[in-house]
Amino acid sequence: MSRPMQTNQQISDREIWSMAQQWVFANKKLIRQIASPYFRFMAGDNEDLYQEAIIAAFKALVVSRKKRKQEQFVRYFRVIFRTNCIQLATGIQTVHCLEDYFLPSQEQEENSKEPEEEKIRQALTAVTTRQREICLWLLRQPVPVGTRDIAREFKVSRRHACRLVMLSIQRISGAST
Repeated sequence: MSRPMQTNQQISDREIWSMAQQWVFANKKLIRQIASPYFRFMAGDNEDLYQEAIIAAFKALVVSRKKRKQEQFVRYFRVIFRTNCIQLATGIQTVHCLEDYFLPSQEQEENSKEPEEEKIRQALTAVTTRQREICLWLLRQPVPVGTRDIAREFKVSRRHACRLVMLSIQRISGAST
């Protein structure tokens, strides 16, 4: 139940991601058991929990492969996943629906002027390269987009897309004050 899958030396990230997904699907009971003390304090549902588990499994597979200790995969997974659960339960905020908080309505868009390119470039210096890519992509969209669209475009989970946008907004607003 808790054995990792066999890995070779020449495995791509895509294959590792697929292995992580398969392992999480096969070990849902273990994942629920590890997360049970923290789950009621998390601002997410079962889908979010399994997405976090896939990310933790991916990281554990990479670490166990890098250290050439594949038999230690489950230990690495437990530590990484439990750490993620604790972080989620102790205050890393997630937003259930970004559209309700950050996306402007159609009327506001028509009345507002486009910000100058220099101001945008200056504001985006406060964020990471990945966050900058996402922000620029959002600014180029002709209609408002949701976290599902962001996740699909950048090949991340909806929860991770939500975090990236939320952290970008926090950094930009923190830099402007």
